[in-house]
Amino acid sequence: MMILRGLILFIVCLGWLPGLYAQPAADASVTAETAAPASSQEVLQALLEAINKIEAERVQLKRQVKRTSDPAVVQQIEAQLEALDRDLQDLKNLFEETATGGLSLSTLVHKPKDASFNWQRELEEIARPILDELKQLTERPRMIERLKSERAVYDDRLQTASSAIAELEDTIAQTEAATVKKALNALLEQWQDQRESAERRLQRIHAQLQRLSAPSGEPGKELVAKLQEFASGRGLNIVLAISGFMLVYLLLAGLERLLGRLNSRRHEPGTRRMARVAILLFRTLAIILSMFTAILVLYVRDDWLLLGLLILLIIGLVWGLQKSLPRYIKEIRILLNMGSVREGERIVYQGIPWKIASLNFYTILHNPLLHGSGLLRLPIDRLVDMQSRPYAPEEPWFPSQEGDVVILDGDVFGKVLLQTPETVQMQIMGAITTFSVESYLAKNPRNLSRDGFAVPITFGVDYQHQDVILSEIVPTLRAYLQEQLVQQPFHSHLKTLLVEFNEAAGSSLNLLVVAIFTGAGAEDYWSIRRFLQRTAVSACNQYGWIIPFDQVTVHLPSTQPPSLPSVEHVG
Repeated sequence: MMILRGLILFIVCLGWLPGLYAQPAADASVTAETAAPASSQEVLQALLEAINKIEAERVQLKRQVKRTSDPAVVQQIEAQLEALDRDLQDLKNLFEETATGGLSLSTLVHKPKDASFNWQRELEEIARPILDELKQLTERPRMIERLKSERAVYDDRLQTASSAIAELEDTIAQTEAATVKKALNALLEQWQDQRESAERRLQRIHAQLQRLSAPSGEPGKELVAKLQEFASGRGLNIVLAISGFMLVYLLLAGLERLLGRLNSRRHEPGTRRMARVAILLFRTLAIILSMFTAILVLYVRDDWLLLGLLILLIIGLVWGLQKSLPRYIKEIRILLNMGSVREGERIVYQGIPWKIASLNFYTILHNPLLHGSGLLRLPIDRLVDMQSRPYAPEEPWFPSQEGDVVILDGDVFGKVLLQTPETVQMQIMGAITTFSVESYLAKNPRNLSRDGFAVPITFGVDYQHQDVILSEIVPTLRAYLQEQLVQQPFHSHLKTLLVEFNEAAGSSLNLLVVAIFTGAGAEDYWSIRRFLQRTAVSACNQYGWIIPFDQVTVHLPSTQPPSLPSVEHVG
C-alpha cells in the first residue's frame, strides 16, 4: 500500500475541494486559481486521520497474524506491517515538522559516532561517484551488450519451445485416448504460452537494439553536438582546472625567483642557506596550493568524475612518495647544501673531476678545460650516492687542453683537437682519431705541452776509451751537441742539456744524454729524439770513438773433453 503517496495527493487536492463544493454546479467560470489554499490546521487534521487509519490497519494485520497458521501468509503480512511502520513513522515526522515549522525531536537525540575507521569503506564512498559517472558514460554500450546476450537466451528458448510444440502436435495426432489427449493439449498450451512470451520479448529486444544502434541524426551533426557538449561540460572543467593550477603555480614561481636573488649573495652563507630553505618551501607550497586550486575548481563545477580521479591520483602519488621518502630526504639535504655533496667543492663524475658551480634541482657542474664552457647539468637525484671534497687551486681538472701534444701509452703521439665531457679528438699521424673520455684517460696521457718535456737517450762507446771517457769524451760530446743544437729550429725551446756517464755495461760504456725543452717545442718531440741519436753518431765519427756491438763469447773447459758449449750474450 502506498498510503503516504496517496496522502500527499490528498493534501494537494485538499486546497481545491472546498472551493469546488462551495460553487454552484452551473458556475463554470470559477478556476483553481480562485480556490482558497488549505490551512495548516486542515493539513494537520488530514495527517492525523492518516496516522489513525494506518494504526487501525496495523491492529487488523496483527490480529490476522495471530489467527493465521500458514507460514507464507504470515511472512506476507509481516512484510506489510514493516511497510506500514515505515509509512507511519514518516507521517508522524511530517506531522511534527508541520506543527513545529520544520523542527523535529530526532535532531535533539545524540547519536554516538562510530569510533572504528574503515579505510576501505571511506575509499568506497570516494570512489562511488566516479563509478557512477563511468557507468553513466558506458551505459549505452553496456545496455546493447546486455540486450544481445538476452536476445541469444530468448532465441534459444524460442527454438526449444518450437521443437517441443512440434513434437507435442505429432504426439497428439497419434494419440486416441481422450484423457491422454486432454493432458497433452494442456501441456501444448503451456509451451505455446512460452513461445509467445519469447516472441514478444524478442520483439521488444529488437526494437530496443534498433533504437540504441540507430544514429540520432546526421553523423556529422551528432559528432559536432557531442564535441560541443564536451567543450561546454567536462572539457571546460579540465581547462579551468589546469588553468587554475598553472596560474597559482606561476604566481608562486615568480615569488620564488625573487627569493632566488638572495641565493646569489655568496658572501653570506647563512643567508644563502635560508634562501634555499625558503625556495624549497615555496616549491612545496606552490604544488600543494596548485593542486588545491584544481580540486576547488572541479568541486565548484560539480564534476565528481574528474574530482575523484584527481583525488585518487594524489593518493597514489602520496603512497609512492612514502616508499621513496628516505631518498627524498637525502636530496633535500643536498639541496640545502648540508649533504655529502656541497656547492663549490670538487666531485668526480664518470671519471672526470668537476666543480659544483650551483646546487639546485638541476645541479650545474663545471670543468674549465672541456669544450662548450665545460658545463654539465645533472638532476639532483644523480648526486645522492656521490661525495664531494674541497680542492686546492693547483689541482688539475683534466690531463690536457685543446692544442696540447700528448703521448698515449708511451708510443701514440698526437695533438689534442677537441675534448668534451664525452669524447676526445686527436690528430695522430695526420689523421683524426676519436677516443671516449674513459678510453683516453685509461691510456695514461703524458702531456708534453703543459710544463715541458725531456728527451733522454742512452749512447755507448767501446771499453778501449775507458781512460778518457770521463775527462775527454763527456765534455767533448756536450760541447758538440750544443754547437749542433744552435742550428736547429727547436733550439729556442731548449732549457737544459745534460751529458753524463750512465753505466759500465757488459760490452760498452754508456752515456746518458737528456735534452729538456719547454712545452712550446712539443710538436718536435720525435725530431729532437732523432737529432740526438744522429748527432751522437756524428760525434763518434768525427772524434774516432768506437761504437761497440753485442759479442758472443764461447767458454770451453780445458781439462774435460768438449761438450755442448755454453753461449753467453755480452752487452
